[in-house]
Amino acid sequence: MNPDDLKLLPIDHPMLKVLPEQFDDWDNAENFCFTLFRKQLDFGGIGLSANQVGLNAAVFTMGTGKDGKQWYIINPDVITVSEECDTMEEGCLSAPGLMLKVKRPTKISVSYQNTDGDPVLEEFDGIWARVFLHEYDHMLGQNFLQRVSKLKLDRALKKYKKFHKKGLFNDVIEQKVNYH
Repeated sequence: MNPDDLKLLPIDHPMLKVLPEQFDDWDNAENFCFTLFRKQLDFGGIGLSANQVGLNAAVFTMGTGKDGKQWYIINPDVITVSEECDTMEEGCLSAPGLMLKVKRPTKISVSYQNTDGDPVLEEFDGIWARVFLHEYDHMLGQNFLQRVSKLKLDRALKKYKKFHKKGLFNDVIEQKVNYH
């Protein structure tokens, strides 16, 4: 897989609305995830799902690459979420420049497979719980637009349109996408 061939899909692309296939190419898992993580860093993100770059696989990466903050998440599942939630601004590489205040649990326990295909159980809290859940939404054919009310989405799209007269997201704005 050539990282230069990987291009971000816009948030309204049909591939981002369906569940990606379970990953089972264990001979290439390390290279697949390394390439995805490298693209994530190239794009300036702290998380990237394979389907965001046109790859039909239940895989995402997250982290900064600093201080051991680097995860390759294959075939993930959320086991538990905390009752405690917080609201923070989120963005998405597939919707550049659009920021929404999204409420999410502050702690989660998850399962996934590592690049050897071994099961991993892990707990995340704070920002990494949020990033995991954001990327996990992509595994469900969903995105952060569906995590806010129609009113909040309309306001954010209006603000976005004001500052970005032309660009990637214009067609979504014109259609007043209704995810609810």
